[in-house]
Amino acid sequence: MKTLKNILRKIRQLSGRLFECKSGILLCRPVKPGEDPAQRNADAGPKVVRITAPTEGIPLKTQEFQWRKEQGNELFGLVVDDELRSYGWVASAGSRVGVLHDLHLTVPEQAFYIWDCATDPAFRGRGYFQKLLDGIVAEHQSGSKLGLVAVDSHNEASKSALLKSGFRPAFTYLSVRSIGVVLFSVVVKNGKFRRAQRQFDALSQGDAEP
Repeated sequence: MKTLKNILRKIRQLSGRLFECKSGILLCRPVKPGEDPAQRNADAGPKVVRITAPTEGIPLKTQEFQWRKEQGNELFGLVVDDELRSYGWVASAGSRVGVLHDLHLTVPEQAFYIWDCATDPAFRGRGYFQKLLDGIVAEHQSGSKLGLVAVDSHNEASKSALLKSGFRPAFTYLSVRSIGVVLFSVVVKNGKFRRAQRQFDALSQGDAEP
């Protein structure tokens, strides 16, 4: 019996190496005119700022940072006591961003897409990510009608912050690949399976509601 268990364990380990299965959730939040972000940031407390150059706490080389900027992305950071606590990239309308494996999204008109976010590990669990999200949305109240973001299905902390910030699930997507080759990618929406890239393309073209 012990030998059989060891064999099964090795089979599961091998299967995990051969097949990579990941899932995520696309969430959206309507953007409505509200308070002036400049006035909000003038108050005491955490401030959301645009970061225009590589800085301490951002694990990106200058070349990668500049490339992202050239592709239509902006970096926003949450600053507390003059220290960066959380940050996130924002892709503007028309920008093409990777979502998962070979899935891509071209950001729709009058929308923005939040991606590659992180919070200093020493300061997690204090609501900083939610404050960053709220600040990013506030900064896009002029000219944008929809905020989009994708999150790993198993990232409970980020999902909680997104929901508290007003984002709501649009659909779930799943992608499976083996040895670098994508076997299939699907979207689950309203209990139905659809080709994932086709769904993202429809969203980009305004042919599908998130």
